[in-house]
Amino acid sequence: MLGQRVEGHGATDAKIVIVGEAPGKDEEEEGRPFVGPSGRLLNEWLKQAGINRHDCYVTNVVKYRPPSNNLKRLGEIGHTIEEGIPQLWQEIGQINPNVILALGNLSLKVLTGKGSGFSGILKYRGSILPSSHLDCKVVPTIHPAAFLHSEGEGAKGAMKYQMRYVVNYDLLRLKEQSLFRRYSPPSRNLEIVRSPIQLQRFLDLYADKKIVSVDIETLYGIPICIALAFNEWHGISLPFFDLMSWQNLEGISRTELSVMIKILATFFARKDIKVIGQNFKFDHSKLEDISGIKIANVHCDIMFLAHTLHCEFEKSQAFLASLYTEEPYYKDEGREFDWKKDNVDRLLLYNAKDAVIAFEIYLRLMEACKELVVPGFPNWLDDFFFGYVMKLHNFYKDMEEVGLAVDNTRRKELVNEYDDKIKFAQHELNTIAGWEVNVSSPKQVQLLLYRQFKLPLRKGVDEDTLVALEANIAKLPEHKRAINLIGIIRGLRKAKGTYFEAKPDYDGRMRTSVRICGTETGRTSNSILKPPLRPTKVGLAFQTMTKHGEIGAELRSYFTADPGYDFVEVDLSQAEARIVAHLGRDEKTLKLFADKVDIHKLTASWIFGTPPEKVTTELRFIGKTTRHAGNYDMGKRRLMQIVNTDAKKFKIGISISEWRGGQILDKFHSFCPSIRKVFHTEIREALDQNDRVLVTPFGRYRKFFDRWGEDLFREAYAHIPQATVPDHLRRAGLRALDRYREDKITPYFIGGKTPFVIEAHDAFLALVPHEYVGRYIEILNEELERPIDFTNCTLSRGPLVIPAEAKVGRNYKECKVKGCPGCEGMHDYILRAA
Repeated sequence: MLGQRVEGHGATDAKIVIVGEAPGKDEEEEGRPFVGPSGRLLNEWLKQAGINRHDCYVTNVVKYRPPSNNLKRLGEIGHTIEEGIPQLWQEIGQINPNVILALGNLSLKVLTGKGSGFSGILKYRGSILPSSHLDCKVVPTIHPAAFLHSEGEGAKGAMKYQMRYVVNYDLLRLKEQSLFRRYSPPSRNLEIVRSPIQLQRFLDLYADKKIVSVDIETLYGIPICIALAFNEWHGISLPFFDLMSWQNLEGISRTELSVMIKILATFFARKDIKVIGQNFKFDHSKLEDISGIKIANVHCDIMFLAHTLHCEFEKSQAFLASLYTEEPYYKDEGREFDWKKDNVDRLLLYNAKDAVIAFEIYLRLMEACKELVVPGFPNWLDDFFFGYVMKLHNFYKDMEEVGLAVDNTRRKELVNEYDDKIKFAQHELNTIAGWEVNVSSPKQVQLLLYRQFKLPLRKGVDEDTLVALEANIAKLPEHKRAINLIGIIRGLRKAKGTYFEAKPDYDGRMRTSVRICGTETGRTSNSILKPPLRPTKVGLAFQTMTKHGEIGAELRSYFTADPGYDFVEVDLSQAEARIVAHLGRDEKTLKLFADKVDIHKLTASWIFGTPPEKVTTELRFIGKTTRHAGNYDMGKRRLMQIVNTDAKKFKIGISISEWRGGQILDKFHSFCPSIRKVFHTEIREALDQNDRVLVTPFGRYRKFFDRWGEDLFREAYAHIPQATVPDHLRRAGLRALDRYREDKITPYFIGGKTPFVIEAHDAFLALVPHEYVGRYIEILNEELERPIDFTNCTLSRGPLVIPAEAKVGRNYKECKVKGCPGCEGMHDYILRAA
């Protein structure tokens, strides 16, 4: 046998035993566990949680350092993981602790039998688990080494810096659990409802309670059961179908099921009943559209509440439960349910557990939000969250239901055209290479670029790498062209498969699913749909549809307005750039905006020393991209990547090197010095003085948890502008909807609820009846052009008005300010309103 044995070390009467995986180089040299980089980070964590390491006993599952710290190579020095496990139990037994801290997945697996693979520790971290062999508890958390891996970008097992704060939650829990020995998981009363009488008794029991947690489970997209809970300890689940008889058990009659569903429908129709849930837009849509159960009052989505409180953390119920409850990780109870093997009661009880735990998370989150002090917003919880964020639930649910009509003939033409484009581009690439290159195969592309072309070796062949190779490295024209063709073919294939071959919904309309908590700044994101009983997903992620270049125009050409309707697109004019100028107190730039100067053309003229009237489309494109990069302090490499990637995407004949990108940024900042001197400087000062917190003019709160430095600063520079624009847009949309209802024109919209079909970062696309186009634009523009008051923003400023512009068309591609066929007589009215 080889290797230096490293024994455990610490207090022999410790209440806390800390178990890692195996010693490293420093541990082997000193003969003690956790004395190297991982040990120093562990010491820091313990200190933050108020735990004295000298009061703990520290050891490892494996007592020998494996070659290259790789446990899979332990056999090379004559040892196994299994050989040390009996000794570990004996070692811990002699200490007789109240709780064990399991660091990493191996420790979790050995001490509790839970977890498999690296994801195991991410599931179970923060849980309070029984030890599998001793009368003590185990609290698992992420191994410190996982954070040290993150120093090497993309390393396996690398952990986001923000997760250090999550580990701190786990260690605070460890400290609490060290005070006593008993294992006492939450006691919850979970019932399966099998009759209308049982359901009614449950509702009568809580007749004085108005807040109810609701959760559903689905099978092939169909709701099969629903759970209710009025508190965190008692929940019920009842089936929508006779699930019991599916497994030859005593079932529920159709009559009884009908009565139970009627009781539920009556209950949820009450406006005084406040429904809460996790990611509840999904449940709400299924209950309403498939089960026919209308919910009058969706009070709180705990995913929204968690995102509003700490937008940088995960928002799944499993993660929230690990922070705000003592329920051990349980979500696999539902994910691993097998209809062929498991009794259906298991699924129903899991459904009930989801509801009671969601209720407990709601209570804890509400406590945290009530304790939060948001400067300038004393009623932040009621005004910002309940008064605005929760209104987005119905706002987007209604928007998702509208969808776009599809011109299938045009769509098929585009598929054929793109097949031809791909074929021609592939033929040209093959001719240059001398063989058929599969651009989807990283191995083949690497072979072409690094072996055949002998270009300097890079880590991969992703888009950014190809852009850098083409701009900075490749010298021969044929090499540049081959790299360009690889990107072109990939882009054409993606456009064809993602956009032109996208499948519409049952009724032939193209729809999208909106993720309301899409980004840290509050922007939404889109995804495709998985409708009930359909074998494939349908729809299109609308927000990914580009407006620019050939692909953008062709993509929009197959969406048509319904008969009697027009597309109306209203967007905010250069909103982010205006906000940055406002925050930077850049009166010169704000005046240029006020004078309706083309700011991007002017920026290009500064950079290239060209009169504005001689700035070409290509140069204006660089001006626009440079202003965005300069506003948020992007580096020269990032500017080069954005310019070259977008130029290729939009077929703009221009390319810059990284060196040229640096020159361009320097010139930009020489003309716009206040961006760095005022805006960036005040943001950094605010982070330093306000415990890393920024607040937007509307009250969107964000605490930054990343490592202090340039990456954090760049995120912070972008936050207020990028969060303010969508919040301003949606607030205007909500107010406009109220006015449309007052004017009694809402019923004339498709679906009778909303005209909005797509919400982009700074624009709404709507379907509006011909006769109401003018009134629609007038109202929305008035709301969009309300001044934004920056008084209570972290960077306190005065009001700012962002102009809006309206475009109208029968075809999405052809939306123009000039109006559209069939809107005769409306043109002057539209222009006046715009």
